[in-house]
Amino acid sequence: MSSDKSETEAYTEERRLLEVEQCEPALEAIHAGEYETAKEIFETLADEGNLTAKLDLARLHLRELINLPDLGLAVSLLHEASNLGMSDASDALGSVYEDGEGVAQNLAQALKFYRLAADQASTNGMFNLGRCYLFGVGIKQHTANAMIWLGKAAHSDHALACYWMGGLYVNGRHIEPDRTMAANFYERGAVLGHSYSQNKLGIFYQDGTGRDKNLKQAFHLFRLSADSENEWGQFLLGCMYLEGSYVEQDFVPAIELFTLSAEQGLVDAQVKLGAMYSKGTGVPVDRARSIELYEAAATQGSAVANFNLGIIFLNGDGVKQDVDFGVRYIEQAARLGMIDAKEVLLTLKKQYGIDSAETPTLQ
Repeated sequence: MSSDKSETEAYTEERRLLEVEQCEPALEAIHAGEYETAKEIFETLADEGNLTAKLDLARLHLRELINLPDLGLAVSLLHEASNLGMSDASDALGSVYEDGEGVAQNLAQALKFYRLAADQASTNGMFNLGRCYLFGVGIKQHTANAMIWLGKAAHSDHALACYWMGGLYVNGRHIEPDRTMAANFYERGAVLGHSYSQNKLGIFYQDGTGRDKNLKQAFHLFRLSADSENEWGQFLLGCMYLEGSYVEQDFVPAIELFTLSAEQGLVDAQVKLGAMYSKGTGVPVDRARSIELYEAAATQGSAVANFNLGIIFLNGDGVKQDVDFGVRYIEQAARLGMIDAKEVLLTLKKQYGIDSAETPTLQ
């Protein structure tokens, strides 16, 4: 089934709103977990030509939320809706061909449908087309074209596109770094409620890069992010309480925020909280809890956590001394590039004859 732009019809906003209203009973059934009921409603509406119903029915099949899902039917429904000008269906087809879901993976076809979705004014289609150019998906990598489409998506209020554009200007990958432009895109994303953009913009205000230094604004942005349960927002806000930056130093909210962040698996929070339990900063000293947190961070590749665990076992600090165990942690920290760990290994060799493959050559 062809889906060239020249063969598609216009899918008006007025029609979309009417179709969404007709689909409300099915959407309510989905929210209640009654997927078979939703399927029956969508099927009736799809037969009547409702494109939103075709799209949502295809999603039920693709996500295998119903009995006897038919991926071939799902793809056919998406083609029908795409041919009739529905940009969301075109974008969904791009994902189907990119992932090889119900069809053979075909990146060229994925790119074609993302481009069609973008031409049909799909903000997500613009984002995906930009992503393809950025990473060379189905086409040669081209940062300038990526930024054109990601920029269009960002200016159409695609929050993730705002975040990505900010990152491109910060990193200066194939372009000249521009922290002011980065801040502008992060601000747009922050206004849209994108928590990671709020974090990045907050750091800019905190450091005075891309924006004039403003700790009050940084605190506000970190608070917004933390309130949305973003792990980095929780960590950054916790650091402001711990350091007494803009607010009075207060270990209680710092501990609470670091705990929330650590429970979400953020390494920085696990290490920070582990140090607080180790030193008794704002909490009673708890070696077992400290080790538990360091171990969680170490398994995720934290050099600092590995180093701290190594020192704990080398010294028998709250645990039975185990030099071999300690050396293994220090070695891992050294492998991760930590200079202090390499220096410790050198000291162990000089003083105790303990050798390691990670020990620097003695001068």
